[in-house]
Amino acid sequence: MEGTGNYKLTNILEKHEKILLSWRNSDHVSKYMFSESVITEEAHHRWFQNLIKGSGIIGKVLLFNEKPIGFVNFSNIEPKHNKCHWGFYIGEGDAPRGSGTIMGLLALSCIFEEYLLRKLCTEVLDFNNISINYHQKLGFVEEGRLKKHIYKNNSFHDVIVMALFNEDWSRNKEQKFIEWREKYGGANNY
Repeated sequence: MEGTGNYKLTNILEKHEKILLSWRNSDHVSKYMFSESVITEEAHHRWFQNLIKGSGIIGKVLLFNEKPIGFVNFSNIEPKHNKCHWGFYIGEGDAPRGSGTIMGLLALSCIFEEYLLRKLCTEVLDFNNISINYHQKLGFVEEGRLKKHIYKNNSFHDVIVMALFNEDWSRNKEQKFIEWREKYGGANNY
């Protein structure tokens, strides 16, 4: 379990199934997903069981003071190429400022230091400026753009392909944690 102060990144457990469905279908999360349909309980249960079984997906829950507030998963894990993709969200609207950043920092430490992967990839819808800026702040760089790739909100959108390499994370990790501590609250919050 990765953690820093009041925050912990922990393995997904059966008890998290219902809250994850609620988060996945919430407006503030679903508007940035590639799919536009509401996730049914049955579809979520199948997805969740694959997650629990570790069927090519690693799932982690972010806890703040032992309360679940966010989720991150690593998927498309390719041992031969030593890379994977990630997805994440803060599910709780009342999560403290900086929770998304610390979740990212803890998740990057986990995937690069515990699982020793070489490269972490992501795809972001072009209108999701918050996520694009977030990834850049963590050190991701744009590797390409899939033009008019996803139909959402009655129009086609580009998908921005971004990645972060282990060596870049290792070089910048300590500074990223220092910046988070300085911005979000000293010893009481991390």
